[in-house]
Amino acid sequence: MPITVAGVRSSTGSLQANPSYGWWVPFDGVIRCIYLLPQHSAGDSGILCVMPLSYSQLRRYRTCPRQYEFSNVKKIPWGISEGESFGASVHVALKRWGEAELAISGERVAGSGLPQLFPEESSASLNPLMEEKLIQIWHDSFAIDAYPTRLEADFARRRGEEIMRKFFPWWAACPRTLLSVEQSFKIPVDGATFAGRLDRMEETADGIVIIDYKTTRPCTQDEADADLQLSLYALACQELTGKPCTSLTLLFLSEEGVVERTTKRGSGQLRDALTQIRLIRERMEAKDYRPTPSLEACKRCPYRRICDSAVR
Repeated sequence: MPITVAGVRSSTGSLQANPSYGWWVPFDGVIRCIYLLPQHSAGDSGILCVMPLSYSQLRRYRTCPRQYEFSNVKKIPWGISEGESFGASVHVALKRWGEAELAISGERVAGSGLPQLFPEESSASLNPLMEEKLIQIWHDSFAIDAYPTRLEADFARRRGEEIMRKFFPWWAACPRTLLSVEQSFKIPVDGATFAGRLDRMEETADGIVIIDYKTTRPCTQDEADADLQLSLYALACQELTGKPCTSLTLLFLSEEGVVERTTKRGSGQLRDALTQIRLIRERMEAKDYRPTPSLEACKRCPYRRICDSAVR
């Protein structure tokens, strides 16, 4: 019976996972090891086939090739950090908020041609998006599993509530035409396929705007202008909509308020991004996993305890 484990399929027998090196797969009675390269997996015949890459893989490789090797080649698992869990909860909450926006927008469009005998009642029945609704969505979306104590989880929950209260006036400051939230994409880039998600896509009088949520410290404007992830998002926007992306905004969310870093991508910048991606892929495919340790990178690396090159 054909079986599939983590995307690897065998039509001849069972699979035994080896999380450090690959998958042991029976073929014609002979046990062989298929190594899962960054953009490959085994198909029905055991022949390697192309799998999508993601920006997170590029970012991990640029941070340190050894970290990338541990994570994406040797498949060594690591626990999610409190910061990663908090960021994921924020993204889930704002995704649900966006879905509520789209639902209410659809109701308004569907009912726009009907006579309204009681306008005030009709307006109330649309369940307008108020701040307290956003707060409720936050509490429903908050995940506590990554926090070692209830006290730390409660602190993070209160922090998130304050962030939502800062986000709401930013969101309500102007009319918004929302096109999608958490829009998935797969785009061809220089012979490979890249997959990802766009946090929020809006349409303005000037064109299409991509908004990406962040719960980290704000970057500089120069960093936003050179951000490779945003270049990929600009390419994805063009592929999804057939229109160029007018602007891209990194939206940094904290208890202190909302910080925007808005940038654009011209054709020259997109060509530069494609060159960067090609150079990184060439090193990945050459299995160049030489570590590039630094105090900052190693401090945040989930593999610092097992890496012999870690700076401590």
